[in-house]
Amino acid sequence: MSQTPWRKPHWFVSPHNFDARVQIPPRPVELHDITVRDGEECADAVFTVDDKVRIAEALVRAGLRRMELFLIVPGWLESVRAILRRQLPLDLYVNWQPGRVEQAVEAGVRHVMVWHRILDEHQQHVLRRSRAELLDETVRQIAAARAAGCHVNLFINEASRAPLEQLRELVMVAKQAGAAAVTVVDSFGVARPAAISLLVRQVLEWSSLQVDVHCHNDFGLSTANVLAAYEAGATGLNVSVNGLGYRAGNAPFDEVVMALEVLYGVDTGIRLADLPVLSALVAEITGIPVGYFKPVSGPGAFSMEQWTTGAAMEKAGARPIAFPFEPEIIGRAPRVVVGKWSDAGAVAKKLPELGLSASAEQIANILVECQRAGIAHHRPLRDHEIVTIALAGGAKSI
Repeated sequence: MSQTPWRKPHWFVSPHNFDARVQIPPRPVELHDITVRDGEECADAVFTVDDKVRIAEALVRAGLRRMELFLIVPGWLESVRAILRRQLPLDLYVNWQPGRVEQAVEAGVRHVMVWHRILDEHQQHVLRRSRAELLDETVRQIAAARAAGCHVNLFINEASRAPLEQLRELVMVAKQAGAAAVTVVDSFGVARPAAISLLVRQVLEWSSLQVDVHCHNDFGLSTANVLAAYEAGATGLNVSVNGLGYRAGNAPFDEVVMALEVLYGVDTGIRLADLPVLSALVAEITGIPVGYFKPVSGPGAFSMEQWTTGAAMEKAGARPIAFPFEPEIIGRAPRVVVGKWSDAGAVAKKLPELGLSASAEQIANILVECQRAGIAHHRPLRDHEIVTIALAGGAKSI
């Protein structure tokens, strides 16, 4: 089978993704992990120094090269030092925190996020400071970070709610002060993809700085918004393992990676088989379970009750048609269960896994009894229940 961007050995997606009228030519993009930074803001998660080191090491094994830490919670300096001691091939970013960032830089950090809260209401009612005063402070922080030899990224809180003229003023001031990059932040997940695209294009047009995006998931649009930013020219995408983060969380690492690889043809440099490993690690550390229907890493992402199509496609040598992408490329496998909506294909696939064989006629009868039992139990059948029904229906041990 000849390969195309949309049809490869392990997936078959829409060819219209690559229509010249909508195609985005693949280009390099940097994934910037915020699992332990925005994760610090998650109301239900706590990270120890050891947790952060384990996650950093797992991210590097998976191929990630950028991650971020907060300099706010206790243990911040120990975390910085512990990660740097491992000499990982990783750019460690920290947020500008006066009185602390200097110690991080002294420890060896060379990437700094300078935060600016751009929204008038926040400046007036929370910070109780003028716009001019805050602009001056941001300029001083950028200059100080540059003088310390750091790469500076201006992190613009509430960028998605700010007037364009105010955003432009800040971006140009930051560029003149020496910032190398700007992060457009949808702090409350209130922008739709077209709006994020607009903001990214505008910042690029105004400044030619590197543009990153940080998108929250309050309307379930974080992955879509990050991808819209990529389409608009963003070169740094904030992602978080399991979507961990403040309130409804952030753009999930695995979803963004798989979308870039499969739907856009981008080589992210990430080991795809490590995505479920990362997911499981963060779920273990935080105690926050991965949602059943969570794409890529969720327990239900590859669970199905029917397998006739899968069996036919396997026989035809076209197995990827039965999936959005074959689960094996991320280290998973299809999970076929038998219950109320199953077909003969599901029973035929399940019986050999349980050490049983049956004729086509027997399978048809076993299916009926399994469907009835699934409805009665209000769930898929467990293996021993299938075995009992199958043996009663004439199945034999292999």
